Amino acid sequence: MAMQLHEISEHNTKIWVSDHVRSDFKVDWFERVQSSLQSTENEWHSGRQSIVKINVDDRNIVRRHYCRGGLPAKFSRDKFVFRGFKASRSFRELTLLLHMRQLELPVPEPIAARCVVSGLLYRADILMSEIVSSKTLAQLIAENKLEQEVWIKVGKIIWQFHHQGIQHVDLNANNILLDKAGDVYLIDFDRCVQKAYSKSWAQLGLNRLKRSLDKQKEGNANIYFQQSDFDMLMQGYRA
Repeated sequence: MAMQLHEISEHNTKIWVSDHVRSDFKVDWFERVQSSLQSTENEWHSGRQSIVKINVDDRNIVRRHYCRGGLPAKFSRDKFVFRGFKASRSFRELTLLLHMRQLELPVPEPIAARCVVSGLLYRADILMSEIVSSKTLAQLIAENKLEQEVWIKVGKIIWQFHHQGIQHVDLNANNILLDKAGDVYLIDFDRCVQKAYSKSWAQLGLNRLKRSLDKQKEGNANIYFQQSDFDMLMQGYRA
């Protein structure tokens, strides 16, 4: 049975809340997350996103504000052309996350999404449960050499997503998390889609991941990554 969303409408704003938190959710969770932007300790930027971690009513939450990158960011850092609430990046990512959770894929648990319209433009945010005590693959290879079994496991997890037709359009070393138990998660599904599997788009994602790992190593001899590690990842992917 598909997960239902509870919709809240306020003036120029729509908020969609996952059923599993509906009874506890408060609209001001978004505002309380925004207010924490004053605390730089909990704020960081990853690619095109502004991310904040906060504890809300004993929940460890990650709030991501959708931002532009590249040349468009010079004109508008966080505004997008409005084509309907359900076409917003926040709604689309929330529903994809819920679908992936039903497929038992390892992704963050979605909480709520928001779209705020101003004229022909909108801003958007998404709330997710934090994967506690986790580090990105980029962080881990900067600290220690990973065991072959870890690379194999990462490859197997990526294959699980591809097998289900999930195309991660920004598969890189910062969008793969490992927790203390060694479990692997993929994060940041902005603009990602589910589609019929093809070797072409799957290979594009793997190539992108390889480039990001190579880039981590550029100019830094202390990064623990080499071609044999990626070979192990691909061994897991093809297993």
